[in-house]
Amino acid sequence: MRVVFTGRHMDVHDSVRRLGDRKVRKLARILRGITDVHVILTADKRRVSAEVNVHSPHLDLAATEQSDDAAVALSAVMDKLTRQAERHVGKMRVRKGGGRRPTSVRTTPPVVSAPREERGPRVIRNRRFAVKPMTIEEAALEVGASADGVLVFRDASTERVNVLYRRKDGNLGLIEPEA
Repeated sequence: MRVVFTGRHMDVHDSVRRLGDRKVRKLARILRGITDVHVILTADKRRVSAEVNVHSPHLDLAATEQSDDAAVALSAVMDKLTRQAERHVGKMRVRKGGGRRPTSVRTTPPVVSAPREERGPRVIRNRRFAVKPMTIEEAALEVGASADGVLVFRDASTERVNVLYRRKDGNLGLIEPEA
């Protein structure tokens, strides 16, 4: 990663360079693969303007900030770039479905699996349902109100166990076992 400091109408002090390098390292932890960073500090009469351009293979970021002090302006502009990079990385995580998922406390004992060559599909989740007697209309209302999308119930008219589930197209599907 190459970091270039340019001072327009001013000299860039070592303390400002160290601050910039530290902030760029923090940004590099968030946005991987940064190739070039160009920091431009411009002095006007009483204001210092900091402009930073960050180049990486997948994203180019730029931000500008003004202040009375060069260090304050550089810190503020690097904070802006950090927020931009975090927002971009977060969008990519959501879009790609990656990232760390929170670990949960296991409520059921782990399923012991057979050796690799003999096993078929795995059981991912094990839940128990209370089978309540209700009509199909009541079951549809309960499935619509729950986030689960599945309901096992006993049909009040036939006394048979049925499964009502939410389909991908938004409608409801009913499974009525025979026998």
